[in-house]
Amino acid sequence: MTTRGRIWTTSAAAVAVLIAIGVWMMMPRATTTEVAVPEVTPAELDAFAGTTVLFGHQSVGANILDGIAGVYADAGRAAPVVADATNGVGAADGASIVHAFVGVNGDPLGKFAAFRALVDGPAGDAASVAIVKLCYTDITSDTDPVRVFEEYRALMADLEARHPDITFLYATVPLTTDRSLGANIKALFGSDDRMGPADNRVRAQYNALIRAQYADSGRLFDIAAVESTMSTDPAVRTLDGEEYHVLNSALSADAGHLDQRGGRVVAAEMIRIVAGLRS
Repeated sequence: MTTRGRIWTTSAAAVAVLIAIGVWMMMPRATTTEVAVPEVTPAELDAFAGTTVLFGHQSVGANILDGIAGVYADAGRAAPVVADATNGVGAADGASIVHAFVGVNGDPLGKFAAFRALVDGPAGDAASVAIVKLCYTDITSDTDPVRVFEEYRALMADLEARHPDITFLYATVPLTTDRSLGANIKALFGSDDRMGPADNRVRAQYNALIRAQYADSGRLFDIAAVESTMSTDPAVRTLDGEEYHVLNSALSADAGHLDQRGGRVVAAEMIRIVAGLRS
């Protein structure tokens, strides 16, 4: 490359960085005001602890499990017993939550298959409620949200038909926060972290399909709505005229995971829904 070519390339890169900084500065930021943990009643805590929940998930699910323990600790009560069924074992005696790390991140259909096997195996024998939660890495700008939704709907219909004694909850996919300046610059040069506006927009498309199908069931665990504080202070954005939501940074430990408060806020919603099934 000639000296002139190197200068041109360096100048173009500098301009691109300046543009990225300008775009980032103009973007709205997720609110950082404190988000209150919803009140959970003693009756709801009793009902949840008395229900055997089968939970298929990955890392954000672990944040939620920590949040469940935190909600009970805040109430001065012992947390529900948790059993790990990742290796195909059944529920331990006295366990209220049987969980398993299903599939691998980035492969939603593989997670659905792993959850089907989990429900069909020993872990499903004692379950009265079951739920599988995708990760934000499973739905990105490269994902066909309609295809994943149709696979999810088929999974739920199949499991409900073959396991009438289990009540299945439905879940939206978690979100990520506004992308940082550094991540924006990296994405500009081809190092995409799959946590940008285009990714959250596709998550919004997938979640809209989930809500349209299951919102009236009374069994929708709307993780995305809770993460984006949709009912109180919506963290809403717009890309090419299309609205999407982001994870409220007041609940985040990093770009995609929940901190202690975030885990409690999402866990409180899960407890409320499961408890409501017994009322």
